[in-house]
Amino acid sequence: MLRASLVAIALLAVAATARADRIGPITSPVERALRAPVVVVGKVTSVEKDTIDAPLYTGSTQKVAHKIAVVKIESGLTGAENLTHIKIGFVPTNAPGIRPGRGPENPELKEGQEWLFFLTKNADGGFHAIPYMLPPVESKAADYKAQFASVKKVLAAIADHAKALKAEKAEDRFEAAIVILYKLRTVPEGSIGPMENVPLTAEESRPILKALTEGAWKTEPAGRTLNGFSAFSMLGLGVADGWKPPAAVAGKDFLEQTREAYATWLDGPGKDYRIKKLVPKPAKK
Repeated sequence: MLRASLVAIALLAVAATARADRIGPITSPVERALRAPVVVVGKVTSVEKDTIDAPLYTGSTQKVAHKIAVVKIESGLTGAENLTHIKIGFVPTNAPGIRPGRGPENPELKEGQEWLFFLTKNADGGFHAIPYMLPPVESKAADYKAQFASVKKVLAAIADHAKALKAEKAEDRFEAAIVILYKLRTVPEGSIGPMENVPLTAEESRPILKALTEGAWKTEPAGRTLNGFSAFSMLGLGVADGWKPPAAVAGKDFLEQTREAYATWLDGPGKDYRIKKLVPKPAKK
């Protein structure tokens, strides 16, 4: 089951553009999948001898030598439709010019390894890259099967919102709403430049908003993943939307109070509310 993230983490995901060298918490594989433009399971078939000088991350002016792994795609989960192979660049261990401690140590890919990859397109290198904050999961990891199943499930919900939101179980509809909102309201990894809010239609928005009422809103002290309250917070509701936060009542769970207030709002001022999707702002001509 998808677990919860503190609201601060959710808001950070909305506000910040993704940089491959930033310092921050390592998210769960599910969150990595929701942020990455390309997610595949693949086996490294070879590593090219020559290196390619390319930016370390999108928007960087610093170029470093990347080695290139040729990866056979065994499961293209998103962003790699109709591809059988993909080239993935990585910076060799102890490469000159790279300061240690700038994020997790992403792997040095070797022939025969199989990974669940979360990738972005390198700006000018002609290959895909592994962002520092989206490390892959190796197939040999103890929890690999469970992680792969979770990632596959959420990406299926993203690919077909209508089907996921019509699931028989309320719990499944609730989980789908959480990940759909996270995807809609999070800046994709590798994005640079300004973003803008593009409203969905009321008809598209309503099933997502409704499903968000169908589960308990909880947080976990050490949780970094998603929950109903963090997804709700990503909507950014305010006075202009007719939203009024509930007054805290002693002895009553505030998150449950908020869920109840949200359900009431949804059947009143929020009945025609349109979720806003974050997309890159078109360049001026």
